[in-house]
Amino acid sequence: MSATNLTGKVILITGASRGIGAGLAQDFHSLGAKLALCSRSEIPLHGSSDVMTAQFDISDRQAMFDFVSQVNDQFGAIDLLVNNAGMLEPVVALRDLTDEDLQRHFAVNVFGVLYGSQAYAQHVRDREGGGVLINISSGAAWGGYAGWGAYCMGKAAVDRLSETLALEESASGLRVHAVAPGIVDTDMQALIRSADEEVFPTVEKFKEFKQTDAFNTVGFVAEHIRSLVFDSEYAHDEVVVRVPSEKE
Repeated sequence: MSATNLTGKVILITGASRGIGAGLAQDFHSLGAKLALCSRSEIPLHGSSDVMTAQFDISDRQAMFDFVSQVNDQFGAIDLLVNNAGMLEPVVALRDLTDEDLQRHFAVNVFGVLYGSQAYAQHVRDREGGGVLINISSGAAWGGYAGWGAYCMGKAAVDRLSETLALEESASGLRVHAVAPGIVDTDMQALIRSADEEVFPTVEKFKEFKQTDAFNTVGFVAEHIRSLVFDSEYAHDEVVVRVPSEKE
């Protein structure tokens, strides 16, 4: 894979204030893309004529639709939308999972992804040309982890949501992928490593990832997403995609 010239491409990324979202933004911007970035917190990449930012919660459906409309007004058609924003909490046994905690988790990890997907699907239908939607998923979508009940349920929902949307919107030119980026050393990983072993018995495995630096870098993840979206040699229609391990 090689760097892709993204000059003229318009890319929207949610959860762009830190972690994978911020890393993707920096990578895409360095290759010439115009960026629309949103997050609940302040976004480091701003102050440029080809970067627009907004602070809001993606669980606010109207805010998401309004942002897509604003991006279209300022930059034109959006070539790629990355639903990246998400959360891990709560890390608790299912028997202790409260309605309030689950509802807040799903508001971000499921409904937030749904709203971004809906807004982008409508955007693609309203203009000429296709587009690509990337929903950031996880290996937790494919199997359970003790203590991660909410996260596993939410990411499984993201995979099924993505597969359904791909079937419904292919005729309009929308290509959809749910991408599991592998293990990347973000703030979420730091939270994972701080979990109580009684609640999350796999915690030592994740501490070992840190000790051996067995992570995927954000640059590696960005390269795979760029190739999947913009390189005809690598592009395909398989919806659920897993980024391979960089260190193996």
